Amino acid sequence: MTLAQRLLRVPFPYGTEIRVIRGPAKGMRFILEPGIGVSYALGTHAAAPRFFAKWLRPGATVYDVGSNKGQMALIFAALVGPSGRVLAFEPAPHEYESLARNIRINRLNNVRVFDAAAGERRGEFAFAYSREQPTAGKFVSVGERYVSKGADRFSVVAIPLDEVLAEEPAPDLIKIDVEGAAASVLAGARRIIEQGSPIIYVELHTAEEQAGIRNHLLDNGYIARTLSGDVVRDPDSSWSSPLWCSRPDASVEA
Repeated sequence: MTLAQRLLRVPFPYGTEIRVIRGPAKGMRFILEPGIGVSYALGTHAAAPRFFAKWLRPGATVYDVGSNKGQMALIFAALVGPSGRVLAFEPAPHEYESLARNIRINRLNNVRVFDAAAGERRGEFAFAYSREQPTAGKFVSVGERYVSKGADRFSVVAIPLDEVLAEEPAPDLIKIDVEGAAASVLAGARRIIEQGSPIIYVELHTAEEQAGIRNHLLDNGYIARTLSGDVVRDPDSSWSSPLWCSRPDASVEA
């Protein structure tokens, strides 16, 4: 923790409820804790929110896969409005509790939270998680060298996104940030991808995820781009993260 961060803990100790004062989530409240701090209230992590603000309109449906404490779910809820829908997936128990609390204190009836990961198939899987690095929880089976030192290991439930279609609308946009397991998430969303053609935003962490983009999206007619709009023809050939992927007929400018 830097000196500036330590000084901020004096007027804003962890556990404080504060309000976002700038950016797409302006007016939303959240509980201050590691992973969602004062900078969130100030709207200083602006690149991703600007991208989503360009694409999302009231009434849209978003699947937030790897929701953590709800950092993006709050933004999505604001962007899609009361007529829209946000489905937030978070398997780590502590993060899920924070996510559910942040949704609850804002009385967001347009958000549904899932105490589960998204994966290729339904089942229980080994998960590694450290309170010291709360945004780095991950499946043990993918990107093993990236497991946080001293992380606890426990089982979490995973469900395919395609199963959600029995109860919820298909997504207009899927955001994936799952520390190496994006390929599994995409494999469990085959029907969504083939029939619905949502925009898919992926934070990349491993070569397995790069291959997943190629196999599940590019091979199904999607185009991958950087946030600046540059086309990435082969995600294996160079490192670009995040990537957003869409069908060719999707407008580059919303």
